[in-house]
Amino acid sequence: MRTGEQSSENKGMHFHRYFIYAIAILKKYSGGEPFHLYLKKYFSENKRHGSKDRKQITSLCYNYFRVGFAVSPSVDFNEKLLLATFLVEKKPSSLLQELKPDWNENIGLDISLKIEIVKDIFSIEELFPLPHQISDEINFKEFSLSFLIQPKLFIRIRPGHKNAVLQKLKSAQIFFQQLNESCVAFSNTEKLNDVIRVDKEAVIQDYNSQKTLDLITERCEHPVHPVSVWDCCAASGGKSILAFDLLGDIGLTVSDTRKNILENLHKRFAKAGIKNYNFFTADLSVFTPKEMISKRLDLIIADVPCSGSGTWSRTPEQLHFFSKEKIDKYLVLQQKIVSNVVQCLSENGYLLYITCSVFKEENEENVRFFQKNLNLQLIKSEYLKGYEMQADTLFAALLKRKNGK
Repeated sequence: MRTGEQSSENKGMHFHRYFIYAIAILKKYSGGEPFHLYLKKYFSENKRHGSKDRKQITSLCYNYFRVGFAVSPSVDFNEKLLLATFLVEKKPSSLLQELKPDWNENIGLDISLKIEIVKDIFSIEELFPLPHQISDEINFKEFSLSFLIQPKLFIRIRPGHKNAVLQKLKSAQIFFQQLNESCVAFSNTEKLNDVIRVDKEAVIQDYNSQKTLDLITERCEHPVHPVSVWDCCAASGGKSILAFDLLGDIGLTVSDTRKNILENLHKRFAKAGIKNYNFFTADLSVFTPKEMISKRLDLIIADVPCSGSGTWSRTPEQLHFFSKEKIDKYLVLQQKIVSNVVQCLSENGYLLYITCSVFKEENEENVRFFQKNLNLQLIKSEYLKGYEMQADTLFAALLKRKNGK
């Protein structure tokens, strides 16, 4: 056998090992934790994989998740991994060059043309598992296509730091797109922590997450200060920092069910310069603390727990491990949380209801429930459609408490 033939055979065997590892990982993963954490543990326990191996195995796995349920059942696991690589990747692949050179020649084509090439074994209409639960306001085909495209990384430049941040990015020779005065987009693989002071100069925050408070600022251009704000499902505090920057002098209260995530919030607030705020842990689906009920707040931000379906292009494994029953669970949880926290609104106070879901039951149908049962008037609701720009898709609704009740 000639040397070139041996080299090709060895390369083919090497790629075959990638398939073996990726398939073993995918079959063992049960969806109980985010896939990136599962992979981190796997590679920590399997030191034999070098950096190149880790990158290739990771890509195979994530590409597999991205194609969802769109691949014909007749396609075997290896072929599905190759197909997913062809559809998701944009640059020539050494793996495809060795095993599927005809696909590799066309890998740079527009996604619609690539889908046309493999239409006999791939149907974009079948990619997303719960089409009938999606809101009518969502373009289902465009939303499904977004799963084949890696979302971008976004930052929000904080007031007073624009020039410094942009200069640092240019000096570091980082390619970026400035989308508006404060929002900048990057490749999702970009590392920014060593370039800018995260949370002090800029917040890493999805484009549409940055826009959620526009509904309130459109109506409160000159609010009476201090505005009393409760971020009731605060998580690590991204919406709170946004409110602090947009509304200025606010009386801020934050809460979450998880003590550990509030500890992360405290660290972020320290970097962000937010010093005066109240905080507590509580399960707001069960009760609202008495000290909160006695208050009358101008604004409650309810960025509630949800399916996260509008962010699944970032965590495509969720496509494979979600069921209709989980939507039912979330909508009940959301209704309980909002029913409890609205007791704390002042007359004419606002509730800003936010989800990162595309399911109408968590969004429009819940808003109708709030209007019917909680003495709230809908001011405006909208979908912030991230599938149009490699961002997350979110839903936001601004409701106002009616007078005299």
